[in-house]
Amino acid sequence: MEKKYKISIAKDFTKYPGGRFKSEGEFSGEEFLLNHLIGKVFAAIITNSIVVIDLTGMNGYPSSFLSGSFGKLSYEIGKVIGKENASLVLNKHINLICDDSEARIQAVINQINSPITKDEIKKSQKIAS
Repeated sequence: MEKKYKISIAKDFTKYPGGRFKSEGEFSGEEFLLNHLIGKVFAAIITNSIVVIDLTGMNGYPSSFLSGSFGKLSYEIGKVIGKENASLVLNKHINLICDDSEARIQAVINQINSPITKDEIKKSQKIAS
Protein backbone atom coordinates (compact mmCIF):
# COMPACT_ATOMS: atom_id res chain seq x y z
CA MET A 1 0.00 0.00 0.00
CA GLU A 2 1.13 3.50 -0.80
CA LYS A 3 1.93 5.92 2.03
CA LYS A 4 -0.24 8.75 0.79
CA TYR A 5 -0.95 10.96 3.81
CA LYS A 6 1.17 12.23 6.71
CA ILE A 7 0.50 13.91 10.02
CA SER A 8 3.24 15.13 12.35
CA ILE A 9 1.46 15.91 15.59
CA ALA A 10 4.26 18.20 16.81
CA LYS A 11 4.52 20.11 13.51
CA ASP A 12 0.92 20.03 12.25
CA PHE A 13 -0.98 20.32 15.54
CA THR A 14 0.94 21.11 18.73
CA LYS A 15 3.90 20.10 20.87
CA TYR A 16 1.66 20.42 23.94
CA PRO A 17 -1.42 18.20 23.58
CA GLY A 18 -4.24 18.77 26.02
CA GLY A 19 -7.12 16.78 27.42
CA ARG A 20 -9.84 14.64 25.90
CA PHE A 21 -12.53 17.18 24.98
CA LYS A 22 -12.55 20.62 23.33
CA SER A 23 -14.41 21.89 26.38
CA GLU A 24 -11.26 21.17 28.43
CA GLY A 25 -9.15 23.67 26.51
CA GLU A 26 -6.92 24.00 23.49
CA PHE A 27 -5.24 21.15 21.64
CA SER A 28 -7.57 18.43 22.88
CA GLY A 29 -7.76 14.93 21.52
CA GLU A 30 -11.22 15.75 20.19
CA GLU A 31 -9.85 18.77 18.29
CA PHE A 32 -7.02 16.68 16.81
CA LEU A 33 -9.49 13.95 15.83
CA LEU A 34 -11.87 16.34 14.08
CA ASN A 35 -9.35 18.70 12.46
CA HIS A 36 -6.49 16.36 11.50
CA LEU A 37 -7.02 12.66 12.07
CA ILE A 38 -10.44 11.60 10.86
CA GLY A 39 -10.26 13.10 7.36
CA LYS A 40 -6.90 11.60 6.49
CA VAL A 41 -7.69 8.22 8.02
CA PHE A 42 -10.96 7.93 6.11
CA ALA A 43 -9.23 9.09 2.92
CA ALA A 44 -6.60 6.38 3.45
CA ILE A 45 -9.27 3.74 3.98
CA ILE A 46 -11.20 4.82 0.86
CA THR A 47 -8.08 4.96 -1.34
CA ASN A 48 -6.59 1.80 0.20
CA SER A 49 -3.50 3.69 1.26
CA ILE A 50 -1.70 4.55 4.48
CA VAL A 51 -1.56 7.62 6.67
CA VAL A 52 1.79 7.98 8.44
CA ILE A 53 1.42 9.54 11.88
CA ASP A 54 4.62 10.89 13.39
CA LEU A 55 4.57 10.99 17.19
CA THR A 56 8.15 12.33 17.44
CA GLY A 57 9.14 15.51 19.21
CA MET A 58 6.85 15.50 22.21
CA ASN A 59 7.50 15.34 25.94
CA GLY A 60 4.66 12.86 26.09
CA TYR A 61 1.00 12.39 25.39
CA PRO A 62 -1.69 12.59 28.05
CA SER A 63 -3.77 9.42 28.06
CA SER A 64 -6.88 11.59 27.82
CA PHE A 65 -5.56 13.10 24.54
CA LEU A 66 -4.89 9.64 23.08
CA SER A 67 -8.29 8.43 24.23
CA GLY A 68 -10.06 11.48 22.81
CA SER A 69 -8.44 11.08 19.42
CA PHE A 70 -7.27 7.57 18.51
CA GLY A 71 -9.52 5.81 21.02
CA LYS A 72 -12.58 7.79 19.98
CA LEU A 73 -11.90 7.09 16.30
CA SER A 74 -11.65 3.36 16.95
CA TYR A 75 -14.70 3.40 19.23
CA GLU A 76 -16.91 5.16 16.68
CA ILE A 77 -15.81 2.94 13.79
CA GLY A 78 -16.29 -0.07 16.05
CA LYS A 79 -19.93 0.87 16.62
CA VAL A 80 -20.48 0.39 12.89
CA ILE A 81 -18.22 -2.53 11.94
CA GLY A 82 -17.39 -4.10 15.30
CA LYS A 83 -14.54 -3.44 17.71
CA GLU A 84 -12.19 -6.09 16.31
CA ASN A 85 -12.79 -5.01 12.71
CA ALA A 86 -12.18 -1.38 13.63
CA SER A 87 -8.82 -2.31 15.15
CA LEU A 88 -7.88 -4.32 12.06
CA VAL A 89 -8.86 -1.56 9.64
CA LEU A 90 -7.12 1.20 11.58
CA ASN A 91 -3.94 -0.81 12.13
CA LYS A 92 -3.89 -1.60 8.40
CA HIS A 93 -4.22 2.06 7.31
CA ILE A 94 -2.21 3.83 10.02
CA ASN A 95 1.58 3.64 10.21
CA LEU A 96 2.89 5.08 13.48
CA ILE A 97 6.43 6.35 13.76
CA CYS A 98 8.29 7.87 16.69
CA ASP A 99 12.02 8.47 16.65
CA ASP A 100 12.26 9.08 20.38
CA SER A 101 9.92 6.59 22.10
CA GLU A 102 8.59 3.16 21.17
CA ALA A 103 6.30 3.45 24.20
CA ARG A 104 4.35 6.28 22.53
CA ILE A 105 3.62 4.05 19.56
CA GLN A 106 2.41 1.31 21.88
CA ALA A 107 0.18 3.75 23.77
CA VAL A 108 -1.59 4.72 20.53
CA ILE A 109 -1.92 1.09 19.45
CA ASN A 110 -3.46 0.30 22.85
CA GLN A 111 -6.06 3.04 22.35
CA ILE A 112 -6.90 1.77 18.87
CA ASN A 113 -7.19 -1.83 20.03
CA SER A 114 -9.03 -1.13 23.30
CA PRO A 115 -10.76 2.25 23.16
CA ILE A 116 -12.35 3.56 26.30
CA THR A 117 -16.16 3.55 26.18
CA LYS A 118 -18.53 6.40 26.98
CA ASP A 119 -19.64 4.56 30.12
CA GLU A 120 -16.03 4.31 31.32
CA ILE A 121 -15.52 8.03 30.66
CA LYS A 122 -18.66 8.92 32.61
CA LYS A 123 -17.61 6.64 35.45
CA SER A 124 -14.15 8.25 35.67
CA GLN A 125 -15.73 11.74 35.60
CA LYS A 126 -18.01 10.83 38.51
CA ILE A 127 -15.07 9.49 40.53
CA ALA A 128 -13.07 12.67 39.86
CA SER A 129 -15.87 14.98 40.99
